[in-house]
Amino acid sequence: MIYKSKISIIETYLPKKKTLIKNNNRLLEKTGIKKIWKSSKNETSLDMGYKSALKLKKKINLKKLDGLIFVSQTSDYFLPSSSCILQNKLGLKKNIFSFDVNLGCSGFVYALSIATSMINSNLAKNILIICSDTYSKFIEKENISCKSIFSDGASSIVVSKSTKRLIGKFDFGTDGSGSQDLIVKSGGGRTNFISSKKPTISMNGARVFNFTINTVPKSFNKTLKLNKLKKDIVKKVFFHQASKFVLDNLNKSLNLKPSQMFSNLKNLGNTTSSTIPFAIKEADKKNYIKKNDIIFLSGFGVGLSWSSCVLKWEKLK
Repeated sequence: MIYKSKISIIETYLPKKKTLIKNNNRLLEKTGIKKIWKSSKNETSLDMGYKSALKLKKKINLKKLDGLIFVSQTSDYFLPSSSCILQNKLGLKKNIFSFDVNLGCSGFVYALSIATSMINSNLAKNILIICSDTYSKFIEKENISCKSIFSDGASSIVVSKSTKRLIGKFDFGTDGSGSQDLIVKSGGGRTNFISSKKPTISMNGARVFNFTINTVPKSFNKTLKLNKLKKDIVKKVFFHQASKFVLDNLNKSLNLKPSQMFSNLKNLGNTTSSTIPFAIKEADKKNYIKKNDIIFLSGFGVGLSWSSCVLKWEKLK
């Protein structure tokens, strides 16, 4: 490990509305998902992020935060950035940095790398990452594949300065040739964003799967090599919770032990940028990961984009 920083707090939020996936054994076998969570009509990604961040008040004085990174692809406005609005709503001090990161499933690990770098450059001591997306608002009723996978949700993560080296080197990657494989085409500047046509998600599931199975195992091995670690020393592997089919194939490709694998898809669904924070928080709470355990994180998806890292774990507050 090279960076003196750590994940100190994680809080999460799920909207009130949940949908039980109707009995469909074939669908369940592929997705592994039984419950999908949907934001209400007037609830936005900013609203959900705000609600998750409010829970932090029990564990940290928000005035101690030196920066805010908001990760979302379903922001409330073209401008200003949601992070600026959240700085005011949360009552954070004004002499902080705040900016948005427009990434999906890889977004949390990217934001973690940014926060870690800034802390280790002595630019901050505590940085808040908020991940929040409302994909359900862009899914048509007829789009069964997306409708049965994506959930709305938010997570707030505090990354703090540490006296120990707890975060290792990161691996990053981008392949824009697959940008059309998971995309919302309408609603931006390239199309007529004044049009009344509702922006909708289009996903080529087969191509996204092929990208994942060809890219993520290489990132796993590269990340371990960068950090001079062997696979057997990794206590838990936290992949982006895309679907059961994806996770099963990644685990098979890497020949992971059952004890190394983790999934909480069944009752959460794919919350895009928040899947890894949700998973880590649950694993920490249930003592699946303990102090000094080596854990691996990897986010991958829309872009196409991926990022991986390893941590030496410290229990959450």
